[in-house]
Amino acid sequence: MYEIHLTTAPLAASQWPAFDRYAASIGATPMAIELARGAHPLQPMLTLCRDGGVDEVIRFAQALAAQAAQSGFAVVRCKIEQDAGADAIAAPGGPHHYVEWHGRIVVPEPLRAQLAALCARFGGHLSNNAIRGGDIRYVTVRETGEHIALRRRVSALVDAIGSQGWMIGKHRWERVVFDSNLALDHGWLEHHDDH
Repeated sequence: MYEIHLTTAPLAASQWPAFDRYAASIGATPMAIELARGAHPLQPMLTLCRDGGVDEVIRFAQALAAQAAQSGFAVVRCKIEQDAGADAIAAPGGPHHYVEWHGRIVVPEPLRAQLAALCARFGGHLSNNAIRGGDIRYVTVRETGEHIALRRRVSALVDAIGSQGWMIGKHRWERVVFDSNLALDHGWLEHHDDH
């Protein structure tokens, strides 16, 4: 099973109701990913799952991106992921194939800058789903190199977070098998390649 994320160009406030309706029409979940920093801090996104071989899923996602554009939502990034374990290895294919770890944490606004600074020491950065709002933040750590390096960084980060009294809730490892536009992460999360 693959998870498809189609990021669109920024939306005006008046476009969100139509975006929600379009998402429902294709069986997708609408999201508004808000990055704690970076060149593209707010990213509207359609998320859905698909079975099949990776090439088939990529073709499906690209066709869906074209359909979304025809409906008025220009897709600027297509990212395809699959669940992975802590020992996941990035597929061959360069920087557009990588492994990520995501951890969910509840942190009130006054403490977010402190958490962001702590995470940055380990190459981790924060995001949230602005549609949901609230105090939930997601920590993301990315690795294009050996999975051992990612495991080491994540373990150290989790320990550091715990030492501050915060608790990581749900967490997951993902292997990214296709990413058409890494530039959207510029200034937020850069690649680590620790061999």
